[in-house]
Amino acid sequence: MNASTITIMAVSPLCVGHGTPMRSSLATPFRACELCMHSMSERQQLLCDSAATRLAGGPQPVDVARSTFGSCGPNARHLDMPAWH
Repeated sequence: MNASTITIMAVSPLCVGHGTPMRSSLATPFRACELCMHSMSERQQLLCDSAATRLAGGPQPVDVARSTFGSCGPNARHLDMPAWH
């Protein structure tokens, strides 16, 4: 009898997703705001409720708060996440 050697190679599944745009459900334009302690949702709209927005008159839509001259600005000055505490 002739003995045969069998080599089993593990093959990883095909890699998917590279070169395709990220899905909006995974990363939204204001993902940091979604995770921020100051965010709140009202009527399916994400609002910023930081102290700076309260001084400006109350919760603001995050696109307003994060605008160039908004209370939080493009760099999210008031970003605060629970994991940081």
